Amino acid sequence: MDAHSTGLELILNAAEGVLQIAVTDNERLLCAQEWRRAERATEILAPALRDICAALDVRLTDFRRIACVRGPGSFTGIRLVLTTAAALRRTGHARLAGLDYMQALATSAVLRRALLYGAPLWVLTHARRNQVHCQPFVAYGPQIPAQPLEAVELCPPDEALRRIAARPGHVCGSGLIRNAALFTPARTGSGPAGAAEACVMPELTNPDIPALCLLARHGDYFPQDLEPVYVRSCDAVDNLPRLAGRQGLDGGEAVSALDGLLTRTPKSQI
Repeated sequence: MDAHSTGLELILNAAEGVLQIAVTDNERLLCAQEWRRAERATEILAPALRDICAALDVRLTDFRRIACVRGPGSFTGIRLVLTTAAALRRTGHARLAGLDYMQALATSAVLRRALLYGAPLWVLTHARRNQVHCQPFVAYGPQIPAQPLEAVELCPPDEALRRIAARPGHVCGSGLIRNAALFTPARTGSGPAGAAEACVMPELTNPDIPALCLLARHGDYFPQDLEPVYVRSCDAVDNLPRLAGRQGLDGGEAVSALDGLLTRTPKSQI
């Protein structure tokens, strides 16, 4: 490590489809891993961190900053990285920063296409059947993360296409692949039918490591745990009344009990 380093930084993302781990020291990338086994991320993360620390000859307690993508995306993936970061904060002296998944994708598009200040972007990620997370951004060049123009919203893919048509630009995210019939270009050199001036990037479905590092560099770090960003409700919560009924329980009482568990004050910091 550099004698005048700002400190070791760990960057984690498991919001959608891939587990990404990066380690930097004084903004210099030391290590980056991508595991495209989302269904095994829980069992992969801890051993991967152990092996990374061994290879770099550092300890988990040496990390001064930990940047985590906190959503929107996979409920399981988000909880995995935020819980890991919370545990590491308690055993060391790291401060935590939350990174936005949609912004990471938009910034990846900026870096891949060398987009200049003012270039419009859209990020669409799969939320659930016939719904996408949709958010517009504007490029600020290669040194500053892309900036959101509006809050992320949940909407049907055809509504997202109408919004893109009104402000065409580069479009990326898993929402393009999961709704390919709607977003495939109508002909070579054009955008999808209904938004011909848009430039779709279906190959960009996960953030690039340089984009995650850029967001981490600009992150706000605090000595406290991170809250996840969930735009849509959990399927299990939505289906709770029906599931409770199958167990012979009252659906309304089950919902009330869950609300109580989610809102009560914790009795400890652990």
